[in-house]
Amino acid sequence: MPIDNKLIDDVGKKYRQLTEWFYLCCLAIFFITIYINGTTMVDQITYFNKLIFLRIEQAVTLLVMGKIVLLDKYPRKLTIKLLLIFMLITYICYRARAYEPLFYTVFLIGAKDVDFRKILKLYLTFGIPIFIVSAWLALNDYILNLTLQRPGDNTVRIALGNYSPSDAAAHIFYFMLAYALLKRFKWNIPEIISGIALLICVYTLTATKLDEILIILILLLCAGGYKYAVKFIQRFSLKQVRWGLWIYAVINVMLPLMFNPNSRIWSIINTLSSARLFFGQVAYHDYAIPLFGQFVYQNGNGSIKPGEAYFFIDSSFVRALLMYGLVFFVVTMFYIISSIESNIKQRNYNLVIALILVLLSSAIDNHLWDMAFNIVFLGMFADVQSDNEIVGIENESNTK
Repeated sequence: MPIDNKLIDDVGKKYRQLTEWFYLCCLAIFFITIYINGTTMVDQITYFNKLIFLRIEQAVTLLVMGKIVLLDKYPRKLTIKLLLIFMLITYICYRARAYEPLFYTVFLIGAKDVDFRKILKLYLTFGIPIFIVSAWLALNDYILNLTLQRPGDNTVRIALGNYSPSDAAAHIFYFMLAYALLKRFKWNIPEIISGIALLICVYTLTATKLDEILIILILLLCAGGYKYAVKFIQRFSLKQVRWGLWIYAVINVMLPLMFNPNSRIWSIINTLSSARLFFGQVAYHDYAIPLFGQFVYQNGNGSIKPGEAYFFIDSSFVRALLMYGLVFFVVTMFYIISSIESNIKQRNYNLVIALILVLLSSAIDNHLWDMAFNIVFLGMFADVQSDNEIVGIENESNTK
């Protein structure tokens, strides 16, 4: 019998390796296409075509769905629950005419039993070279290099082959966050110096204040602040964490409604947020909050379409509410907050902190469900190992 048990273990291991390899191949193809689709390369390089890339994204998403149905072994009740959520998100995305959350949901569920560290390595292995190539092509005028200026500010902001300077800075933020996760928020001195140099370079080129603040937070965490952040989280009960995150989400969707352009204080806040409150209020004025999603026309590239007025919803929270509806907003926040609670219980604090940083970023950026940027959510279903024994976190409970 020991031989039979060993054989069963070997077969099971090979099976998991095969399904993991299949998923990672699909993820790599999807990530490359969706990333390039978010750059000006796709508009100006002959063999790149948005529609072809979209069809590739749809094809590999179907393959991952096949993995979920045929290869993954979810409990029956959970399978039914996930199926209902998938059907709901499909309907919502159809109404919104935007399918990023649907694609993300499939890859999220399909990440079962996949090593999250391999996902992070894949993200960095393909993402960084694409960013560098896109930036080089843009700086050498092979593709469009958008240059923007804020009203009343003469600073020239460079997009580096992206559709906005903010996108370029957001890519750097997510690259650094993924690398911090791989290193368990513990960098050596050369890595910290390199991070500071990159921070200065990105700010010089893109002049994106809010993303730079988030990058500074990552640097502080990796320079020794991680253990203090963990101790701070441990001071709160799970109930306090849960309500704190819900309040944070509600505040983010309420701020544009509360914005008063005639108030000096609100005007300062709006300026600091790069007019996000103003455009959020315009969105609330033009569109009612739907239950299950609606199409919201946006033109975020005024320099590409000079005949159209600029209008774009930057906040992922406001986008979730107005584009995908109240139900989607509640379901999204429920699963994110539940994942944070679950990982606190399991003492996976590196993922907890990463998810919190993503939520902070989502207040100013629209990349919450964009896998070209945010790959962190895949850790909610992927195989994530506890890191507390490595960083020396004391065993304290948040369940009080």
